[in-house]
Amino acid sequence: MSDEVAFTVARGKGPWIWSTDERRFADYLMGAGPMVLGHAHPRVVSAIAEQAAIGTHYFLLNQRAQELAAKICHLVPCAESVKFCANGSEANFYALRLARAFTGRTKVLKFDGAFHGHSDYAVQSLRAEPDRNDRHVVSDSAGVPRQISDTVVIAPYNDIERTRQLTEPIAHEIAAILVEPVQRAFMPAPGFLEGLRALADKTGALLVFDEVVTGFRLALGGAQEYFGVTPDLCALGKVLGGGLPVAAVAGRADVMELTIPGRPDDGRSAFMSGTLNGNPLGCAAGLATLEVIEELGAPAKLKEKGETLAAGLREIAKRLSVPLQTIGPPSILQVVFGVGPIDNAEVLAASRQDAAHRFGIEMTRRGVFCSPGKLYVSLAHTDETHNLFFEMAEQSMRAVRDQGLLG
Repeated sequence: MSDEVAFTVARGKGPWIWSTDERRFADYLMGAGPMVLGHAHPRVVSAIAEQAAIGTHYFLLNQRAQELAAKICHLVPCAESVKFCANGSEANFYALRLARAFTGRTKVLKFDGAFHGHSDYAVQSLRAEPDRNDRHVVSDSAGVPRQISDTVVIAPYNDIERTRQLTEPIAHEIAAILVEPVQRAFMPAPGFLEGLRALADKTGALLVFDEVVTGFRLALGGAQEYFGVTPDLCALGKVLGGGLPVAAVAGRADVMELTIPGRPDDGRSAFMSGTLNGNPLGCAAGLATLEVIEELGAPAKLKEKGETLAAGLREIAKRLSVPLQTIGPPSILQVVFGVGPIDNAEVLAASRQDAAHRFGIEMTRRGVFCSPGKLYVSLAHTDETHNLFFEMAEQSMRAVRDQGLLG
């Protein structure tokens, strides 16, 4: 957060958060996505309190973890088996470890500008650059050995032909094709995800969907249900924990069984454990969240709320002659200043990101909190919060325009 508008959160309720100096903000970040029901939802609060009264941690298989795993297997198409961890970064990391163990291969194909968390493998070519040499993989963090970068192949998102070209010479070395089915807010081009599924089948690599953001939002079964493409493994997080640190790897049983302690020693056993994995408090919050989402048919409601937000933004921009567009699924909108198709990280990197950053600052100054350009819609957002959003968006767009950031 910019120092210009920095604040410390004291509490939240529904679609609102309050700072320690008692300023109120309509929250359109929603914890960077997890708070899909809004802050302090009564069902989630009750579930946490009930579980806390009988124990917050056991380091043993527990009832809440079993129930949440069963719910995941019921909802998510690829989920024949589930293993819990603490956050989305870990889920993606473990999915890659499993893919290497299962295939006996070392390389991972990921996409330029994709965010898969904090692991050494995930921070390769994280920041997209226009006209990047696809074969030149660089770490975006100090402290990562060059040898790690040598195991990662970077392809441009939404370019299936270039992805095939990069894969062909090393097809026998690729363990996993790791992709956000909706990369940040870039919708997949027609046939792109289907092309990755076919490429994985052809090469023997595992297709891994990073559904940390899209899981349970686009559809009850996530992006894989929404787009009709089933991966071998997926990483889940954010919404899954209902605001608590819960994540999971889910997927094919024959792959997931490699994590079972004491399995026959065939050289493929993969270590996956953690003191707080499957924590009952977090699983209780996650289970309550998924139950409410399922009962209310949340994905359709989130889509409707997001479409209203996007249409209102575009109408304001048109009225002010501001070159603004919204990209992404309706419930995970991104505001982009500029014209022309925005379908991958390279194109976005060349847009007026300074204007988007300023827009976020101006909105926060006016009592609507959103990260620069990125908006997460929740079931708690109402006509009241949307109307406040539109009023402040018009003022903020004028400020961005008048500051000369669109010239």
